Amino acid sequence: MIKDIYFIIISFPVAHYISDWRPITRTYHLLAILLIDLDIVGVGEGTPYWSDIAEDYIKAISLAKAIKGLSLADGLDKLRALEYAEFKRKRSINYGAYLALESALLNALYKFNKSKVKHEAELLGSIYRTKIPIAYTIFLNHPITMAQKMEEAIKSGYKHVKFKIPCNLKELESTLRALYSVKKIYGDENVILRADANECFSIFEKAEKALLIMEQYGVDIVEQPMPRNMLGDIAKLRKRFHPAIEIMLDESLRKPYDIELFAQLEVADAINFHPSKLGCLTITREAILQTQKLGMKANIGSALMTEIGFSHYLNLVASIPRLDYPLEEPGLYNLYGYGITREPIRIINGSTILHSIDISYLDFNIMKKFSVGSLFREHLLTLMSRGYRGLIKVKMLTLYRSL
Repeated sequence: MIKDIYFIIISFPVAHYISDWRPITRTYHLLAILLIDLDIVGVGEGTPYWSDIAEDYIKAISLAKAIKGLSLADGLDKLRALEYAEFKRKRSINYGAYLALESALLNALYKFNKSKVKHEAELLGSIYRTKIPIAYTIFLNHPITMAQKMEEAIKSGYKHVKFKIPCNLKELESTLRALYSVKKIYGDENVILRADANECFSIFEKAEKALLIMEQYGVDIVEQPMPRNMLGDIAKLRKRFHPAIEIMLDESLRKPYDIELFAQLEVADAINFHPSKLGCLTITREAILQTQKLGMKANIGSALMTEIGFSHYLNLVASIPRLDYPLEEPGLYNLYGYGITREPIRIINGSTILHSIDISYLDFNIMKKFSVGSLFREHLLTLMSRGYRGLIKVKMLTLYRSL
């Protein structure tokens, strides 16, 4: 039986740019700690996606009340049912709250059955691999700096390199020329180049010109070239450049039902399943298998998660029978050096080994150092109970500036 559930919010300062020079200065992580009978503890993690950390925290508190006192199996069923109900009636969902709680439930269930299963992946389906390939991500920067990162990626054994792009066509060509020259120098034609546009091009003619430049410099995959709702134009792009360039959708995916629409419109070769995008890991896995059944590929994306979320996504990757791409999630430690376990999960030669997290691995001193204070969280709860959503936004802005 689920005895109690606790939540911790932690935040880390980062500094990088995504496409069109949009700055990312912090990561936010909702950690769930779940206690059941027999002193078994499960840990999970979710990150905000189309929401903020305050909203995810409030939602997690509500969901915890709904599953407290249930068995682990009943808790999993209840959580999935609640999220599916929200898919039908809500446009925006607090995916991070669902992911944090369900991954904690799966982690506890794994420990409860540890004599029968080796990893959480077996609870999701099966273990199809224990060595997990990882993609390398290059954030937007000066072309020389990005070329240096490209060289580092190839030398380190990565076979799939994702990079953010500028939306200006002249800057785009300079960036692609620098990256392509490094690939040619090292002569590794097996390295896949994936340009992440983050909805850069809102006019079809500009998007077409951008992909012509990308085709010239050997780009294999373009992720979300146009805004999420411009599916008709994205379908035209795919038809124009298929099969030289694969089109991958990311921001266009909001709910599992979208996948069938993408297939009907023939708008994409692949779909990116961002961590926290569909909430529950079991729902994400079902959506991935459905994507492949409909003739598209599936990519498992990145949210720069701690070792808790990273381990859960390693288990998701391990449970997928056909892996179309390397896992995009590198873990926060491998990119910025922030680790919350005594032994971080390291990437060596472009891959890592399947891990399942245990609460005994956590370094609570590090977690305390980067945690958002409990008094502030309780104040958010009070404000939410009184209906002051606008004031919560102001409070969150104050928090962002103080961290």
